[in-house]
Amino acid sequence: MVRNALFFAAAALSMAAAASPAAAKDVAVSYQDLDLSTQEGRDVLARRLDSAARQACGYGDAGVTGSRMQSQSARTCYAKAKSNSRDTLAAILRQNGFGG
Repeated sequence: MVRNALFFAAAALSMAAAASPAAAKDVAVSYQDLDLSTQEGRDVLARRLDSAARQACGYGDAGVTGSRMQSQSARTCYAKAKSNSRDTLAAILRQNGFGG
């Protein structure tokens, strides 16, 4: 069950990223080391999903000009990936019997 949920997390992030014009990539999110029955475990997973959304969209990377400002496509990609990561987190929690 965990393997399926891990795949689901990666697939949801890559689908969100692919829906945007930013050059997105697949990012796997591991959480089998976390105790999702605790708030701390759920918070760590939420941070990992956020980090994966940033990585998939290149959000935070210096642009062509070296500016810290994010391109519109990176911002759009990240917003979609972040939204999907919230849905993914809820699905993972439901799948593991912790609500969602």
